[in-house]
Amino acid sequence: MNKPESEGSGPRVLRRGLRVLGVLRQAGAAGMHVVDIARAAGMQRTTAYRYLDVLAQEGYALRESDAPRWRVAELGVMLAGDPHAQAVRDLRPVLRQISDVSGDSAFLICRAANDSLCLHREVGNYPVQVLAVTVGHRQPLGVGAAGLALLAALSPDESDEVIAQNEQALRAYGGMTVAQMRRLVENTRGRGWSVVGNAAVPGVLGVGVALCDAGGYPRLAVSVSSLISRMQAARQRSIADLIRAQLARDEAQAQRWTFAGSADG
Repeated sequence: MNKPESEGSGPRVLRRGLRVLGVLRQAGAAGMHVVDIARAAGMQRTTAYRYLDVLAQEGYALRESDAPRWRVAELGVMLAGDPHAQAVRDLRPVLRQISDVSGDSAFLICRAANDSLCLHREVGNYPVQVLAVTVGHRQPLGVGAAGLALLAALSPDESDEVIAQNEQALRAYGGMTVAQMRRLVENTRGRGWSVVGNAAVPGVLGVGVALCDAGGYPRLAVSVSSLISRMQAARQRSIADLIRAQLARDEAQAQRWTFAGSADG
C-alpha cells in the first residue's frame, strides 16, 4: 500500500493527493492532525506529510503555526456563513482582470486581528510569478502591500496600536522596526496606495489599495506583486491606477466599496 510511486504513476499520485484533500474537506473547520489524516487516507504519516506540503504550497491546505492540525485553506472563505465568502465570489473576476492586464499575480487580502490574511489570488501570464503568498497565508499587518494599505487606512490611533502589538513579530521580516513600519504607513497615507519591497519576500515588490465599506472602514485590500525589476516607480503608479480602474468598471463593486487614501500623489 505504501510502495514508492513509479515514473508512470501520475494519475495514481494525483488520486492520492485528492484523497488527502478530501479527508481535509470532511474534517471541516476543526482540521485534523497528520496522524489522523494518514489513517483516514490509508497511507503512512511521512507520505501524508509530502502531500500536505504540496497542497500547502499550492494554497489548498493550511497548517496554523501554533497548532499541529491541518485544514483546507480556502474553507474559511468558502463557508456560507463567512463574511468574506461573498467578497471572494464578487471580486474574483476583478482580480482575474487585474492579473490579465498586469501579467502579475493579484491578491485579495483581509484583516485578521493584527495580521493580514490572504483570501484569494489570481496568477498572471508573465513567465516569472510571485506566489509566496497563498490562500490562507497570514503575516503581520503591514508586512505585505495589501496589509500595509489596510494598516494605513486605519485611524492613527488604531494603526499605532496594531504596530505596537506586532513589534516582536515584525522583527522576523528583515529586522523591521516599529519606526520603519510607521514611516511606511505615513508614506502610504500621503501617496494614497501602498508600496513595499523586500519585506515578506526578498526581491519582490507589491502595490496595494485598500477598500472601505459604506461607513469608510477598511475591510479588504487588493495588491499586485512582482519582481522588483518590473516595479519601477512609474509602473507602481500604473498598477495602483489599474486596481482602481478595474474595480470602478464593475458597477456592483464600485457601489459597494470606496478607496482609502487619495488618488493623487
